[in-house]
Amino acid sequence: MVAVSTCRGCIIENDNYSGFNACHYTGDDMMHVEASRSLLCDELGIGREALIIPRQTHSLNVAVVDSIPFSAERLEDIDALVTTLSGVAIAINTADCVPLVFVDDEAHVVAVAHSGWKGTVGRIASKTIEKMIDCGADVKRIKVAMGPCICGDCFEVGNEVVEQFVKNGFNNSQVILHGYGERCHIDLPQACRQALVEFGVLDENIAMPTDCSRCNPAKFFSARRLGINSGRTLTIAMIKA
Repeated sequence: MVAVSTCRGCIIENDNYSGFNACHYTGDDMMHVEASRSLLCDELGIGREALIIPRQTHSLNVAVVDSIPFSAERLEDIDALVTTLSGVAIAINTADCVPLVFVDDEAHVVAVAHSGWKGTVGRIASKTIEKMIDCGADVKRIKVAMGPCICGDCFEVGNEVVEQFVKNGFNNSQVILHGYGERCHIDLPQACRQALVEFGVLDENIAMPTDCSRCNPAKFFSARRLGINSGRTLTIAMIKA
């Protein structure tokens, strides 16, 4: 299995899309997007039709990629992908939200999910695992890794966001952080971890992120740093052919 999150690479000052950007719906020039995708496909050794990237909307919708080519219409309003196909790279875009990669090696099932604060409180991680189970996975075998995303110190939120976390059972001090100025902070990776463990994923099978996207804008895209009209970090999972 291959799992990777992209870095920006060489960037141009004051160009919010410079570097590697494969996201097609945040305002970048499509020639740059296609060039980035072609470069990635060459590195992975796959054809362009085997790179599957959805149009994300902070929904709780999960699609199972069960054939190639995969209809573009089935990728609209999708924030998580699952597949059992070999040689197919499923991918999601993030720019501070948590990218999640799931794998059950024994069942030959992989998945990726985009978990912003809305997806986290809605437990998109659990919904993704449900689809994996439909494909033969076992929650006790599933391993989950989180890619680069915003850290708790950087993710300042308003009271309305805190209320949603409390309402949905994320009311512990590891998730809702205080003491960082006048507003609260949310630790999104810890919230994802809580949701995963509650659903049955073994704690030792969860790998937390090693980098904060907002703290490292030269390495990763960050909407909090650059604004929403910017590139995105791509996180990929692929079963080797």
